[in-house]
Amino acid sequence: MKTLLSASLRQRLAAASLTAAAVSVTAFALPAFAAPSATGAITGNGGKCVDVDNAGTANGTAIQIYDCNNSNAQRWTFAADGSIRALGKCLDVSGGGTTNGTPVQLWDCNGSKAQQWIYTSGKDLVNPQANKCLDISGGGSTSGTRLQLWDCVGVVQQKWSPPAHQVTHKRVVVYYQTQYNGTQYVSPLAMTTNNTRVSDVIVGAFHLNSNLIVHLNDHPPSHSRYTQMWSELATMQGRGVRVLGMIGGAAQGSFQRLDTQFDTYYPLLKNIITTYRLDGVDLDVEEYMSLAGIERVIRRLRADFGPDFVITLAPVATALYGGGNLSGFNYDQLYRNAGADIAWFNAQFYNGWGYMGNTTNYNAIATRGVIPVQKVVAGTLSNPGNGGSGFVDINTVKSTVQSLISQRQEFGGVAGWEYFNSLPGGTAAPWQWANEMATAQGR
Repeated sequence: MKTLLSASLRQRLAAASLTAAAVSVTAFALPAFAAPSATGAITGNGGKCVDVDNAGTANGTAIQIYDCNNSNAQRWTFAADGSIRALGKCLDVSGGGTTNGTPVQLWDCNGSKAQQWIYTSGKDLVNPQANKCLDISGGGSTSGTRLQLWDCVGVVQQKWSPPAHQVTHKRVVVYYQTQYNGTQYVSPLAMTTNNTRVSDVIVGAFHLNSNLIVHLNDHPPSHSRYTQMWSELATMQGRGVRVLGMIGGAAQGSFQRLDTQFDTYYPLLKNIITTYRLDGVDLDVEEYMSLAGIERVIRRLRADFGPDFVITLAPVATALYGGGNLSGFNYDQLYRNAGADIAWFNAQFYNGWGYMGNTTNYNAIATRGVIPVQKVVAGTLSNPGNGGSGFVDINTVKSTVQSLISQRQEFGGVAGWEYFNSLPGGTAAPWQWANEMATAQGR
């Protein structure tokens, strides 16, 4: 990913971006497919379903309970960004209100806090901004009764059964870049066979090099050295883990090309996603790119791959609270313009750009109020050898995470850079990092 890597890794990434002889991307058959976000009915009191009134699509259409009928007005998707969607729009708190009785409605998805929801172990659907529950007005079960926000008090009209869905907060994200430790293949499968509860694996780094060359680190992604990896990642997808591709990072050039030669280089990115059936991409922009350029990439990805496709970015943490930035564009403005299409940010809290030894820097992002907490994943170094500075031992990180969750139940999650040597298990058992982080978050 990252901004200050070991000398050997920097050299390896640089070589990947400059190599002039490579094989073009070719099709690769995978035994599984990328699992979309879960879609289905949300049932509540009296066995009734959450329903869009008359299947209307106008902004402000009422949300109610109604006899379940398997219509599109009752098919809700729990998106990776924390929104709940139906009929191409989002479940929204009217006016962004936070008071008891504020009605819930259908509205254009806009990435605002009024459209963020978490599903709790107590079967509540909570809007974190208001810290209130989705509630049936008057506590009844009559079809046509409106839904609203109300203080969470544990009553039956606040209990919901949604479709099974993937994690939308308290994520455990693992970057998987070192596929070979020397000549030894590093398998990611232990993260599922050991039931670590990892939510997302980000494989990298893909580089869109000059002369239409694509590399995954030092080799084309179709190289035989990656055959086992692609098969194992597909197996993990089949077990509910999202697999994303990391684009860019410390080796520069990919985003400059997407910015200035979009029509030439975007098809290469699209082909990678399609060929390897990725659930999403992590855009790690560590070079100058225009705001218009990154918005064009995001909007085109959304148009080409649909609402379930996961788009994340990996800025340095300071870029999310008004400080230093490696990307050229302003992240506050990016979120205002394109936030509805961004699932979350894997913010780098190390190498002088942030610190996870305490809650200060994460809370600086939260209190800034631009990006919902549910969309801020705290990126950490999983081993002191994986970055230039800023390593925080795992017990301290867990303590910080637990403190943040006690303050903010919608905490976005933790990301580790990177997998192969993650502590406490090291190269013998790198999966232990993900397991520890899931436990720390109460997953």
